[in-house]
Amino acid sequence: MRHRLLALSVALTVIMPTGCARDRSSGPSAQVTAASSDSGIEGRTTVDGGCPVIRDNSPCPDAPLSARLTVTRQGFDVPVASTTSDSDGRFRLPLPPGRYVVHPSNLTGGIHPAAAPIEVQVSSGAYTTVTVPFDTGIR
Repeated sequence: MRHRLLALSVALTVIMPTGCARDRSSGPSAQVTAASSDSGIEGRTTVDGGCPVIRDNSPCPDAPLSARLTVTRQGFDVPVASTTSDSDGRFRLPLPPGRYVVHPSNLTGGIHPAAAPIEVQVSSGAYTTVTVPFDTGIR
């Protein structure tokens, strides 16, 4: 576990400098101050099993997926932080309290697997748990 936490801390990229930054709208709600470690988002990125037909006696479970997660303030385009989930799909990203949108992308650069953006509320003193489901596109 210690090795896994080290890998996550290396993969963490905080895009915002200490202080604040604004997107092109320059509104005060676009400001994001440096993240503290007592709040943020954590969770897993997963991908569906990719089975074209799922039968009761032959499950096709979701699997962990390493993916890139870019975070913006809700209503704004400018990234405030990003991270890459580990090989088990786990991630932890410190963020100050506020409303955010997580923009997932696969590491292959291809169209699939794909995931939709997820809106997240971060509260003071807590990490919000998020599962980011990727879809293989197989039907």
